[in-house]
Amino acid sequence: MTHKKKILIVGKNKKNNELLSDFFKKNDISSISVVDLKEANKKMDDKEIYLALVDVSGYGSSIWTFLKALFEKRIPFLVIYPPQIAQKTCPPSGSHGVLTKPVNPKVLLSLVKNFLAD
Repeated sequence: MTHKKKILIVGKNKKNNELLSDFFKKNDISSISVVDLKEANKKMDDKEIYLALVDVSGYGSSIWTFLKALFEKRIPFLVIYPPQIAQKTCPPSGSHGVLTKPVNPKVLLSLVKNFLAD
């Protein structure tokens, strides 16, 4: 059974986004994948978006504005950091979790299922 709730996958690396989308699909979880932050901002208005999974790599400072918008729209989000950044920074305000690359699939699936549970 596919959840009506969707995950918004945001990341610069299109191939990684596709791998995440395929992973979620295999686990009966719907997702939408975007690379561009302008498109991601538009997708936030989709009422089925229940969780955002955001890889901050490669976006520069504009990613923090996007994360703030997620927080203001009350969309829960998980942040994925590269290991070199994760060691030097605090979790962004409003984040519901921080994952470090490489992401453990079992941990990711468990977190996402907990968010999507009714």
